[in-house]
Amino acid sequence: MSKKIVKPKLSRFKGCLLGLAIGDALGMPFEGWRPHWIHRKVGDKLNDFLPAPRHNLGAGMWTDDTKMALHLAESIVRCGGKVEPEDVARSYVAWFDSGDLRGIGNATFESIMRLKAGSSWEDSGMRGKYAAGNGTAMRTAPVGLLDCLDPERLREDSRNDAIITHFNDEAITGSRAVNFLIAMGVISESTGARPCARTSETIRLIDKTIAFIGGCDLAANLGKAKNLLEDGVQPDVALSKLGTSGYVVETVASAVYCFLRTPNDFAETVSAAILAGGDTDTTGAVAGAISGAWNGVEGIPKRWVQGVESGEMIMELAEKIYKIVIGKKY
Repeated sequence: MSKKIVKPKLSRFKGCLLGLAIGDALGMPFEGWRPHWIHRKVGDKLNDFLPAPRHNLGAGMWTDDTKMALHLAESIVRCGGKVEPEDVARSYVAWFDSGDLRGIGNATFESIMRLKAGSSWEDSGMRGKYAAGNGTAMRTAPVGLLDCLDPERLREDSRNDAIITHFNDEAITGSRAVNFLIAMGVISESTGARPCARTSETIRLIDKTIAFIGGCDLAANLGKAKNLLEDGVQPDVALSKLGTSGYVVETVASAVYCFLRTPNDFAETVSAAILAGGDTDTTGAVAGAISGAWNGVEGIPKRWVQGVESGEMIMELAEKIYKIVIGKKY
């Protein structure tokens, strides 16, 4: 019996990168805010993009999260469908030199300084416990798209991008977990914009993710997220337990909880991620990338697709990666 060929879906490639940018732009004005401050500003659900004058960013604009993801995606296209770490590192340096940094993190800043001083991509990344930030998970989605049909390559490419700035096992694992869930989404056999209602089978995606990444602190927090989902714990309580700081173990687990709580509803997923406060742009970006990979661009509210910065360019870049994947496999 021949093995069934799984064909990725273009709409989900577009939905993934757009979802990342939209989640980032929605969360951008509230970075560092406490939950009750956000609720006081917008109520119980996000409806519109808002500006952040303190960051000099207008409504619908995104931060360094999306900037770095797009530079990674452009490198992949430029290199013919490969993650070439030397080229990715040069791309990050070029972004830095442009001056349009939009909130660059400390680990990324220090790593790029080392690259500019002559360090190789293998030696530039911050090391130690303070390198377990979410700066890898926020940008890694293009790897999940590129390697959606090749799990072992996904492992390696996730690592090679991550260590350019964050040479830390949890940071690497965070990228792998996000990319695994993105890959599962874009090749899912579910039809239309809606993957499925939340069920025990959907929640078992956490078990599959844990099996893929292996034992680590992130795996333990993902296990906690699964328990909170099964117990029906609401987002405000659940995310306070999982954490919403810039620690990758917290960011990824919280984003996964938000997606699996409402796998059919992009707007509710990113709203829950952002309303919990903390590192809102990054939790929103990760949750949005995963949800977009499962729901496709048609599952994202049109006003956000039309209102996000450079939306057409982002979809064109996603399509270029899609064509690379299809060309290699079919």
